[in-house]
Amino acid sequence: MKKTLTNILYPVFVVLLILLFWQIAAWRIGVDLILPTPTEAFLQLRIYLGKTEFWTSVGWSLLRSLESFLLGFAIALVLAILSYLSDIGRKLIQPLMALVRAVPTMAVILILILWLSPSNAPIVVSVIVISPTLYTAFLSGLDQIDLRLVEMADVYRIPKKQRILKMYLPLMSPVLWEQSASGMSLNLKLIIAAEALAQSAQSIGKLMQYAKIALETEKLFALTITAVILSFLLEYSIRFVGKKCVRWQGC
Repeated sequence: MKKTLTNILYPVFVVLLILLFWQIAAWRIGVDLILPTPTEAFLQLRIYLGKTEFWTSVGWSLLRSLESFLLGFAIALVLAILSYLSDIGRKLIQPLMALVRAVPTMAVILILILWLSPSNAPIVVSVIVISPTLYTAFLSGLDQIDLRLVEMADVYRIPKKQRILKMYLPLMSPVLWEQSASGMSLNLKLIIAAEALAQSAQSIGKLMQYAKIALETEKLFALTITAVILSFLLEYSIRFVGKKCVRWQGC
């Protein structure tokens, strides 16, 4: 009980401290156009919560984020397993992932905006950016598997398919869930950034871009608060489910 209370109090304290510094900074600057107060931002957020357009935009951004993450997750996991099982595969895939990781994110966004529709560009951008990060984490998790288990699987001639389903994936479960939590949060930020540049219809990014153009800073901060809350909820939810699954040997 005491540990749970402590885990709640520390984050609340940090949030309150950030709000205090924000309020002080807003008072010192004294220009709402540059930095609105927390009160103004949360009042604007309250207005947004009563608008259908806002909830539609949140829904589409979340849908794009989920779609792109699942695709990036699948690609990274398959490539990591191939790299682990095959030295040739590792030698081919690792340089490719390093190359993709080295390409500036902004360049990827701008190029894909020219090639794809505003709705699809953010999804592809996110997949390209998130896949190398997940691939590295997954491959690292596979490399840490006890070699004695691998040798035992070799002795008993366990098929690769069974090894993947019955040995590799269960042993990687903690890494998969942890990386999914942090990756999903990062993925949502990438989606919103790409939406803003691509002017994707019905998106948080587009609302942010319009707020910036209209110099409605309180709206921009309200939407930023929305993105932070969504990222936190996604990350916390995945970590919570992950802990339950890791404790239950079926996951």
